[in-house]
Amino acid sequence: MACCDKKRPVMVGALILIAIAIIASLIKTPAPKTPEVSNDAQMQASSNEVNGVGTLEAKEVITISPKNASTVGTVYADEGDHVAKGARLAQMELSELSGAQLQNSAIVEKSRSQLASQKAMIEDMKAKKALADATLARYKNLSKGGFVTQAELDTALTSAQSANAALVSAQEALKQSQHEIQRAVGSLDSVNATIRDYSLRSPIDGIVLSRDAEAGSTIAAGTPVFKIANPKSVWVRAYIDERQSAGLQVGQPAVVTLRSTGEHKYAGVVRRIGMVSDRITEERVVYVTLDTLPAPLYLGEQAEVQINLHHD
Repeated sequence: MACCDKKRPVMVGALILIAIAIIASLIKTPAPKTPEVSNDAQMQASSNEVNGVGTLEAKEVITISPKNASTVGTVYADEGDHVAKGARLAQMELSELSGAQLQNSAIVEKSRSQLASQKAMIEDMKAKKALADATLARYKNLSKGGFVTQAELDTALTSAQSANAALVSAQEALKQSQHEIQRAVGSLDSVNATIRDYSLRSPIDGIVLSRDAEAGSTIAAGTPVFKIANPKSVWVRAYIDERQSAGLQVGQPAVVTLRSTGEHKYAGVVRRIGMVSDRITEERVVYVTLDTLPAPLYLGEQAEVQINLHHD
């Protein structure tokens, strides 16, 4: 009995050591690892859409500048104004051009008045020539019967010749007057064209992006005074990571969110894909037009773009 009592503590100790070893082995055994998903795999899993960030831009922006050095007289448009095609944006001071315009206008009117007088004179000379020719013909018939003298016949002949010469001279003078009018009208048109160049007008229906001069400013020829954007050419220039750009195509639908409009979404379409990627950011440029433009319109505003790659 004493022998069994002595062995019992030894067995208990052995069992404790075995339990500790089992627990230690369980603690040291590494848990099975969950396989990591790479970025490329994540992109492939979400390949139905690609996202990008860009800005709202206008493809067509026109600079309005004077063709001649001059001083700004009156300004009619300001930044943010919607202007119609042909609308006057500013008028440059005309200086001596107004005087030249009045002078040439007076010359044209005088030449036209003289031309009208010469035309009336020619009509009178035609009548006199017709009368002289008729008298000469009658005298020639009468001379055959001896009813008029040779002197009377000679006088009638001289009168007919004189009337014809006067008519020819008047017709030549009329031609010269017509040439003078053409020159006068040409000079007036030249002055008027220069005056039109001093009037800055919008070539399109657009929005004034900037006004870079005030009344009284002296502007050199070709210096920008206004910049006009065509609202019909507005689109979003977005940048798409090259790793997402493989399925991009023109015509794919897009959704645009502007920074200023929060949750409001604008439907759009991919209109152009840039042929050259950004070598630094490794992004491709995509241009997206909007079905409806935001109002008011602010170019340069940040925009987020989502493009559906698998739209039918």
